[in-house]
Amino acid sequence: MACTVKKGILFLNGEPPACRELREIAIRKKENEIAVFCTDGAYAYVVPFMQPDAVVGDFDSLDKNAVHESCEVIAYSFDKDYTDGYLAVKIMIERGFTDIDIFGAYGGRPDMAESNYTLLALALKSGVRARFCGKMSAYMTNGLFCAQAQTGATLSLVPFTDVLHILHTKGLKYALTDYTMKRFDGIESSRYIMGVSNVCECESVEISVGNGVALVFIEEKSGR
Repeated sequence: MACTVKKGILFLNGEPPACRELREIAIRKKENEIAVFCTDGAYAYVVPFMQPDAVVGDFDSLDKNAVHESCEVIAYSFDKDYTDGYLAVKIMIERGFTDIDIFGAYGGRPDMAESNYTLLALALKSGVRARFCGKMSAYMTNGLFCAQAQTGATLSLVPFTDVLHILHTKGLKYALTDYTMKRFDGIESSRYIMGVSNVCECESVEISVGNGVALVFIEEKSGR
């Protein structure tokens, strides 16, 4: 039986995507290809292009009365244990989304940007594909990772856990085989830098992780 992919888009209150991307997403939403969620802080830049299906948050950045009646409001107390973005991803997973593109994860407050990587970790733990969209797409993997990329694009591989063991990579200029990275090696050495600023030599890349969790960043070149 074929596996059905349920696609969702989530907008966070970081750096907004380009107007072109927002218009393209609005068209896909109109054609019922995707569902759109946003946190309360992102609503202002999303609504000129489309009404999201749901707005999630504690509404410290938005008056709930400003949300259009066609949009579901999922409100939390300000005194909560998780960020609005984390709660939004959790809800989307619970509702059966298997593929989530996240915009606005970069920019804004640096503490929020750093904590946003837990959203990818939550998706990975739940068996859901997720990525941060921007100048560089960001993915998280603890097994076999395959992706399409433009030839010549920059790809960086960064440990998310303290220790990361790479079984092999394919399609990259600087190949890694049976290589262990340590997240804090940079304190005493520069070994961890080996994963940064690699180059895609073809349009298909593969990374196999034997142990640990990796963040994979792939440059999104113009015209793609």
